Amino acid sequence: MKKKQFSLSNIMQSKITWAVIAELLILLVCFIIRPDFFSIKYQPATGMLYGSLIDILNRSSEITIIAMGMTLVIALAGTDLSVGSLVALSGALALKFLRWDVLVYNTPGDYTVKPFILVILVPLAVCTLMGLFNGFMISRIGMQPIIATLILMVCGRGIAQIVTNGKQFTTLYSPFRVIGQGSLFFLPMPIIITAVVVLCVSLFVRKTAFGTMVESVGINPSASRLSGINSRKIVMICFMLTAFLSAISGLITASRVMSNDSNNFGINFEMDAILAVVIGGTSMSGGKFSLAGTVVGSIIIRTIVTFVYYFGIVSEATMAFKAMIIILIIVLQSEPVRKRMSKLGRKKATGGVQHA
Repeated sequence: MKKKQFSLSNIMQSKITWAVIAELLILLVCFIIRPDFFSIKYQPATGMLYGSLIDILNRSSEITIIAMGMTLVIALAGTDLSVGSLVALSGALALKFLRWDVLVYNTPGDYTVKPFILVILVPLAVCTLMGLFNGFMISRIGMQPIIATLILMVCGRGIAQIVTNGKQFTTLYSPFRVIGQGSLFFLPMPIIITAVVVLCVSLFVRKTAFGTMVESVGINPSASRLSGINSRKIVMICFMLTAFLSAISGLITASRVMSNDSNNFGINFEMDAILAVVIGGTSMSGGKFSLAGTVVGSIIIRTIVTFVYYFGIVSEATMAFKAMIIILIIVLQSEPVRKRMSKLGRKKATGGVQHA
């Protein structure tokens, strides 16, 4: 069996290589301008490490978790625009079960009206059912993914408003606070949750045949069906998983602020998740995907935002900065640029000698 050779040419051809290079360049600029950008300190009062790098990992958690599912959806040549609304719905359901009726329990405190297990399980179950709805409309009815998920994107926030009667609930319940503000191994809890999610999704996708089936369906659904793959089932699982992960993200978001905001929770999360997947090297046309690249893409997006805030640039410029850097990364990942870099890598490896 011929061993796969790792050369500079092959490395430069990889899209994830350019995503990593882009992240390192952004961090280098941060270090040049402010060397203390890399400083990490321990605060005994909270038992957590603090610093810009920790903040980047912490604040990218929600997008990274959603993007794990979005990667599989995009690998199927689809997209899911409903994830932001599901984040809002998850937060609304969690706060509803914590407070239930703000007219009766009108003072927020360290209590929960309903069992805490329901505060966690109900949002996860309801959002997963929403993902089942998306998968059914796409795989069984034949609706385009962008249309099916757009329906839930629009009505999801409406459902969240109905759940809370249009009110914003607030809580001080300590166990719920742990999800978004707690710590483990000196790291913020969202980082730990994200690491567990990434590990579980990676094992599920890469240590079973599921990942191969997703790529097969993404490349050619008809041929996949003829080869015995139940493409409809694969589509439904991917959309359900994405919705389930969106619910986890919603719980983290609500726990960070200890309240719900159905109008603003999850705004633009779908766009950031899609960008993270694309920056990570997964093609929107479907097929092969990279979960590791998606994680890098999510971190890049949060690094840009942190860069803007950390250096006192007006917040209105965040989208412009994000757009410029993302455009640069996507250009670097383009086929002509990667081929050019690959040729330079081969030329360097052979000492400038061109072989016939």
